Amino acid sequence: MKRILLVMGLMGAMSLSAGELLIQNVRLVETNFQSGEVIDLRIVNGIITQIGVDLVAGADAAIYDGESRAVTPGFIDSGTTIGLAEVRGLGVSHDGEQADDDMTAGFQVYLALNEDSSLIPIASNDGITRGLIVPEAGDSNYAGQSALVRFKRGSAFLQEKTMAQHLYLREGDRRRAGGSRSSALGAALEALAESARYDRQPRAFNTNKNRPFNLDESDLIALSAVRSGKTPLVVHVDRAADIIKVVTAFRSYPDLRLILASAAEAWKVAPLLKAENIPVLINVMENLPQNFDRLGARLDQATLLANAGVSFAFLSGSPYSETRSLSQAAGIAVAQGLTWQQAIAAVTSTPAAIWGLTGLGRIEPGAIADVVIWDGDPLEVTSAPVAVLIDGDWVDLETRQDVLAKRYVELLDLK
Repeated sequence: MKRILLVMGLMGAMSLSAGELLIQNVRLVETNFQSGEVIDLRIVNGIITQIGVDLVAGADAAIYDGESRAVTPGFIDSGTTIGLAEVRGLGVSHDGEQADDDMTAGFQVYLALNEDSSLIPIASNDGITRGLIVPEAGDSNYAGQSALVRFKRGSAFLQEKTMAQHLYLREGDRRRAGGSRSSALGAALEALAESARYDRQPRAFNTNKNRPFNLDESDLIALSAVRSGKTPLVVHVDRAADIIKVVTAFRSYPDLRLILASAAEAWKVAPLLKAENIPVLINVMENLPQNFDRLGARLDQATLLANAGVSFAFLSGSPYSETRSLSQAAGIAVAQGLTWQQAIAAVTSTPAAIWGLTGLGRIEPGAIADVVIWDGDPLEVTSAPVAVLIDGDWVDLETRQDVLAKRYVELLDLK
């Protein structure tokens, strides 16, 4: 019944016009869920133009009453596969990895995105308005390039084709480079050196007048963007010793922008990450020592990184096991010592800063109107959005599960 009421409320909201919108009586939460004053938001053409109390609506403005509910910026997921896979147990539904190729740096996942994925509304129902769609490790340590998407169905789903290059160096990933951590990292560095040689001799490459390259041109171009700092390099690595080696090895490329993902033992080397200004992408709920690389995994890693001054953001990783995984992870982090404000920042303003997403992750004049209105504390699993805006447009929160529930309720009523 609660879900049906939420859907009905959103349907009413979606009938509002998209030119000027005045959202009245929402509580702009600050240090915790109970804090913050009740304000109004004026949104014009997808941009927040004014925040205040008792704002006067324009002649043609649509009005939405938030009924003093909490409002936050839209959440940003720093790593998911929504739009690339539908059913985890069905291999043919996966488009996020490339097999039978030992180098896939040029692989671009955006070409396989499904704008009508049934999982998109599930993200919206977690308050997630944008996310990084990442390639998974296939048969190459360099897995390819992630893309940035908006979590609303249709042609506007894709936002940026290339956000980062992804390199997998976790315990199981070394098999892709002969079974050794040394060969995996060495091959990654050699590929960057090859791209540098390509940059020095592009004409010779095209005319076959230089020493043959081991990589395709698409891979060389993709890695050149990594070396120059145009494209960040996200290294998926867990063990503290490996993190140190990765940071040390890539110092040879001063323009390279390094980001760590997974990083179960990042807390052990937090002073190094702080000194090198390297952000970390973590899934708080992945706290089990599943292999020898993750023996130091712990639930309070976010708190330890925050105390050390390391920038971090949360990612969900997979939409299958937990449909509310991003907000739930942030809530767990709070239970383990992180402040409520820091947890909200890890899914809003911090990922926006890490990925260079100007105008996102904040509710302030001039910001893009990615706005979520909640029926309770956003970090409680029992709470849910009652309305979501992306670029100032209302998002339909109805999921496939809602449609099925309605269908079978109607069949029961007929009996």
